[in-house]
Amino acid sequence: MNLRAEVNSENQLSQALARREFQLVYAPIGLLGSDTPEKDKIIAVPPVFLADCEEKTLQRLKELKAIGYNHALAHTVGHIPLIQKAEMTPHGGLRLNISNSRAACFFADQGFSDIILSCELTARRIRDINCKIPFGIIAYGRLPLMITRRCPINDGKPCNNGKNCGRYLEDRKGEKIRTLCSNTVELLNPNILTVANKLSDFPAVHFFVMRFTDEKNVGDVLNGFKKGERPNGNITAGLYYRGVE
Repeated sequence: MNLRAEVNSENQLSQALARREFQLVYAPIGLLGSDTPEKDKIIAVPPVFLADCEEKTLQRLKELKAIGYNHALAHTVGHIPLIQKAEMTPHGGLRLNISNSRAACFFADQGFSDIILSCELTARRIRDINCKIPFGIIAYGRLPLMITRRCPINDGKPCNNGKNCGRYLEDRKGEKIRTLCSNTVELLNPNILTVANKLSDFPAVHFFVMRFTDEKNVGDVLNGFKKGERPNGNITAGLYYRGVE
């Protein structure tokens, strides 16, 4: 089983790098430095929106390249020229919304090492993807419901410090909608996606991504996933079995 981790904190990063099960780790560029171990195992993740930080992000990618990082994630096509200018290897992220073979082959032609497919695809449609580029899916974690530049918890103001405050919204059913904060605010699905016990339904998938958001112990979650266990809390199989309604 080829696993990867997506992390959002220094604690998660150090735990993920310590586990041999994770072939690669996606980590925000703000967490990375010269003393971070296993740089070849890390895919640097830039901010999603570049409207007010494009030059700063390019400079940061160049700095990371200079100290030994060789891989970077493209959230959108706008990230491609930045990664190319930094002379790093591009990897395709979830937000590219790659949902068919033609789109997958486009990114293969752009020199991408691999891609993550859209989470709106069904398991059947994933089996139909036919392209030379390796592809993966999100197999565990809280998926984003939406992303915004203004904080819905802080009365629509810009985020105070770009760090997770631990607060949350509640929907009409009383479900807690957590947030991830950087230069944007990402609202997370209250239900945890997992296909840990259904990996055989994805025979064409080259790798499975575990997306860590508010988890404290990466090792416990990983061990449960490997055993095919259901995590605590409300869970979902996402759209892999019912498609987009």
